Amino acid sequence: MERTRDEVALRALRLLGVVASDEPATADQAQGALMVLDSVWAEVRDEAQATWDIATGVPQEAFVPLANLLAAEMAGEYATPAPMTRPRAKLRLLAVIRKAEPRDCCDVDPCADYGAGARVVIVGNSTSDVWNDGGTW
Repeated sequence: MERTRDEVALRALRLLGVVASDEPATADQAQGALMVLDSVWAEVRDEAQATWDIATGVPQEAFVPLANLLAAEMAGEYATPAPMTRPRAKLRLLAVIRKAEPRDCCDVDPCADYGAGARVVIVGNSTSDVWNDGGTW
């Protein structure tokens, strides 16, 4: 079941302790949270290449990560601690949006630099990770 923008905004306000679990948000609180949500979503949508949009519904698996990101973004406005840091909340949301695609173990470029000086070396029919200087991970 998909969730609405209003539900995401309310969840973020509850995470911050601005709204109690048994009460609705005021019109001003809801409007402010929705404005920030639209801004945060515009940032994440393009970066993550999302195939869905919050205007039509938020998938269940993205509901909590998106609410956490919204809460992290709004925490300063309410002078309250965020449930998690903004970078962590954003990474959690990106992980949900960009599900890892399965890769063939041999789908590597032996000449590519995969970060931190590491390269994938193909030995026979298997791959192993080694440092450029020959040391293993």
